[in-house]
Parts: sequence; structure tokens; C-alpha cells
Amino acid sequence: RARHTRHFSVSGRIYEGDGPTIELFTKEGCTLCDAAKAVLDALRNDAPHSLVAVDITDQDKKQLWDRYKYDIPVLAIDGVYWTKHRVTEGDARAAIDEATAGEFR
Repeated sequence: RARHTRHFSVSGRIYEGDGPTIELFTKEGCTLCDAAKAVLDALRNDAPHSLVAVDITDQDKKQLWDRYKYDIPVLAIDGVYWTKHRVTEGDARAAIDEATAGEFR
């Protein structure tokens, strides 16, 4: 018999704030993703931004799965690739500041 596993999507808005929108490409159970989320959450008052999770295992995200399955967490700011694997508070603050100033590319 085929084993059926139930998929619980983690896609959705994590929090909303002024400033740029950061997309966190992730999946359920990704501990490095949880660490990146914690770094960003710690900055949300000093460096305002929104954070949105994109679950690469969602059925409609096959291309993202193929691209990022070995690299999550992957982060983008306002739709532009930013970084992958690990993020520090200093790097995050600098990137958010650049995006807020319209200088992130």
C-alpha cells in the first residue's frame, strides 16, 4: 500500500510592518528557517518590514522546490533574491535599511 502523508503548508504572512516585504522560502520542520525567522523577528521594531513564508513543498510551488530544496532558507526582499542558509542580525539590518532607502538590488 502507498503511504499517504498529509502536507501542512506553512505558507502565509508571518507578520506585517512598514517597509520592505521579506519572503522566506521554507518548509515544515526547517530549523535553519526558524533561526532566520527569529533573527528577522528581533529586528521588526528597529528595522520595520513584513515577513511572508513561502512553502516550497506546496503543490503549486514545484519550480521553487526544484530550485531551492537543498538551500532553504532562501530569502528575498521585495521579490529580489537576498541570501540563503543563514542570516545574521547585522546582515539583515543592512539589507532592510538598503531596501527601505530604495537601494537594494
